[in-house]
Amino acid sequence: MRRTTRTAEDLRALAAVARGEAPADLYLAGGRVLNVYSGEVLEANVAVARGRVAYVGRRRTMVGEQTTVLDVTGRLLVPGYFDPHCHPGAMYTPVTLAEAVLPRGTVAAVADTLFPLVYADPARLEQVLQDLSRLPFHYYWFLRLHAQAPLPQEAERFAPDRLDRLLHLEPVRTAGEVTRWPLLHAGDPRLTELVAAVLAAGRRVEGHAPGVGWERLQALVAAGVSSDHEAITAEQALDRLRAGLYVMLRHSSLRGDLPALAGVASVARAFSGRLMLTPDGPDATFIADHGYMDAVIRQALLAGVDPVAAYQMATLNPATYYGLDEELGGIAPGRLADLNVLVDLRDPTPERVIAGGRLVAEEGRLTAPIEAPEWVSAFPRRYAPTWRPDPSLFAPPRGAAIALHLQNAVITRRRDLTLSDGPPPGVQVLTLLAPDGRWVARALLSGFADRLGGLACTYTVGGGMAVAGDDPHDMAAAARRTLELGGGVVAVEDGQVRFELPLPIGGLMSPEPLHRLAARVRELGAFLRARGYRHEDPTYTLFFLSFDSLPDLRLTALGIWDARAGRVLVPREER
Repeated sequence: MRRTTRTAEDLRALAAVARGEAPADLYLAGGRVLNVYSGEVLEANVAVARGRVAYVGRRRTMVGEQTTVLDVTGRLLVPGYFDPHCHPGAMYTPVTLAEAVLPRGTVAAVADTLFPLVYADPARLEQVLQDLSRLPFHYYWFLRLHAQAPLPQEAERFAPDRLDRLLHLEPVRTAGEVTRWPLLHAGDPRLTELVAAVLAAGRRVEGHAPGVGWERLQALVAAGVSSDHEAITAEQALDRLRAGLYVMLRHSSLRGDLPALAGVASVARAFSGRLMLTPDGPDATFIADHGYMDAVIRQALLAGVDPVAAYQMATLNPATYYGLDEELGGIAPGRLADLNVLVDLRDPTPERVIAGGRLVAEEGRLTAPIEAPEWVSAFPRRYAPTWRPDPSLFAPPRGAAIALHLQNAVITRRRDLTLSDGPPPGVQVLTLLAPDGRWVARALLSGFADRLGGLACTYTVGGGMAVAGDDPHDMAAAARRTLELGGGVVAVEDGQVRFELPLPIGGLMSPEPLHRLAARVRELGAFLRARGYRHEDPTYTLFFLSFDSLPDLRLTALGIWDARAGRVLVPREER
């Protein structure tokens, strides 16, 4: 992997500006600079040329007639923020995410490839990743080694030769996250070979080890895992540090963990370089209401993390971890001129954002709109009204039945029921349908709502349409309307559509600007809470119903899946 993209011409031009022999393109005057390398705040001006920092210091000899001078007197300059673990598809798209978070100071992210790998046109996948990497926002990628739920086409989509080609793309900096960590822990030959190939290519391996303690961590680290973002207590985070892992401290809409995790970032550990911050794919409402990396930094500060350390965890540390510290993560000669203008170190939301040496945002608004590449068409339409879901698909079972009981937003427990006259109150019929209707998996769902006519959702990790409800006719109507939309979330009561959110890009993403999407997601949350939903995040509840590594039960393309045993309890029905 390249550590920098500077050419000989760049080096000569930047050095000339630093010597004062050539004019800078941009000169930020009168401010202070957070030096994340030395841990100091210094009085300094910053000169920029060719989109990079050329000089940091007191001299003005590089200010020429054509130099744009930006007065930042009384302000603090900090590096642009870097998310080390991004999911740019939580109903929003990579482009709309970039448009929303760039004005909040986040300039770079290492992002998930799950959706492109599974749902994009295979012939265009490499181009999709390359095109998105050329945005003004710096997208790098973590390459998935397997699906997150059993999929019929998984062997093809995650074939070793295909992954090997993608692994050697320059923007692909790491692989994972390895959500099927029990396989790696047990020495699964295929997964172990893939991890070995990743390490041989000079990439990292991102772990996913929720609840895993010291003894099992030893085997996972020995098997090649580089980092983990799933600690939920300071003790778990410390175990991961002691085991040699880099640790990402998470805070988002689904898991607000930083108050509990902040204790690990104390004394010398705060400056070890092995701690990072991430929002880990928050929903649109979290970003609209709180921000992105700026929100996570703020939480770290409120939790008592040293301010300099908090900014290092969101800038220099992830850049260094991914071998990008010659490009990103600090304000120093040669680095890309991506920096934020703050009022104060205690307020990480910037007044202005400089990216690539240009002012791209001011007072929370983009001043240089992002021109989106032609990538949306690479996601072929998967849901279409070529078949008609019938109410008989959603008829409640009789006799013994298995329910997925929601313990919280995403964790389920098994509940065995015996039905004679339909499910009891608060228990819905749950189905997962193939996009073309060729198969159906069935279960019951409890702990989701007290009452619900019919709710259909294609925003699922399992590659199908989840439909839940009390009324088979409402469920069928919701499913039919979702097919008409090309994917999305639709709620029907008494035969009438009460809510709909189109997700036409692969049935997973909306092209709407993030603030508009956030408004619709709030409506969905209010709709479901009025019907008894009582957990943190309904969008993630729907998304994770098929996630094969979360306990205890999941409804997948194979049928009811026992995540702990790794086997199908009730197979799907072919149609």
